Amino acid sequence: MVSVVAIVGVCEPEGRRYARRLATAHHWPLVEALRSVPSARLAASVEAAVGGRGGTVAVFDAAGRWGSAELIGALGRAGGAEGCAADDGEARLAQLVAVVDVAHFFDDLADDAGAAEGATTLTERLVESIELATTVVLVNWEPLSTPDLSMHLALVNHLNPRARLRVDQPAASLDLELGEIARDQDGAGWMALINRDFAPYMTDRRVSGFVYEQVRPFHAGRLAAALEGDIGSGRYGRLVRSAGFCTLASRPGILAQWHQVGGVVGLEPLAAPVGGGMLAIGQELGVVGLDLDREGLVGALDACALTDAELAEGPFAWMAYEDPLPAWESVGPNGQGGVAN
Repeated sequence: MVSVVAIVGVCEPEGRRYARRLATAHHWPLVEALRSVPSARLAASVEAAVGGRGGTVAVFDAAGRWGSAELIGALGRAGGAEGCAADDGEARLAQLVAVVDVAHFFDDLADDAGAAEGATTLTERLVESIELATTVVLVNWEPLSTPDLSMHLALVNHLNPRARLRVDQPAASLDLELGEIARDQDGAGWMALINRDFAPYMTDRRVSGFVYEQVRPFHAGRLAAALEGDIGSGRYGRLVRSAGFCTLASRPGILAQWHQVGGVVGLEPLAAPVGGGMLAIGQELGVVGLDLDREGLVGALDACALTDAELAEGPFAWMAYEDPLPAWESVGPNGQGGVAN
């Protein structure tokens, strides 16, 4: 079985450079891209690319072809006893290293090209690579002042508090702790916030994270206006990442997943478990940002929730409220769909 150290990130040249340096330092074979291989065949293809030598370690340069979630799905450990995996002779993911180019980190965070067409944006790919990584390496950090470097390190660590964080430099150790990454692995800061398990080890006065909670559903019209207006414009600071669960009054009984990265915001309905389970009411969001005015942001979101008078009108009245957000296909308890406006 081949243990795979996968290198991911949105800057292909820097990722490729780091992958080659890592492979050279450890005398590990380097496997590049495998762009034409379907995900179902990736493990066998990596094994074949290094000559089928069981027990070896290989560096896999994802080079823009493979996203972090896709790699975990294709090479991650599935099922079995905790911490164990069947040795089926195929490659397994041992480390997921995200290479972050500090030189254009914030430009990449703002790059939402393609969002209007429903494409995965550069900013979404960047944040996914950080959130799912076991190690994050910052490159091209040398021109930064000490305060700016502290801020970058803290922000990355807030996005993924469990990842090992490194700055790349010639004398730095390239040693990695190899293990087996499970397919349900997720170190995202927003999830840790919601689970009340958020403990970043890098802090900075400009970087913060908190949980937003509100028991009342959102008014979709006011929410859309706030996201396009004061919240989206940065009046309350830079909202880098928020995710969790929410409900819209005009779409009663449907719990939605909230997904925001930079300027990209998406709400998608979640399948309701058979026989109930999750109560589709209110909001719970993990929020990470830079220079956040927490009180102002919470106030702006609270203003999007139903008022006392609106709450008293009930679900039938709510369904007639203004709702400019994109329609979705609702999912019922038995997986039956319909269009929710």
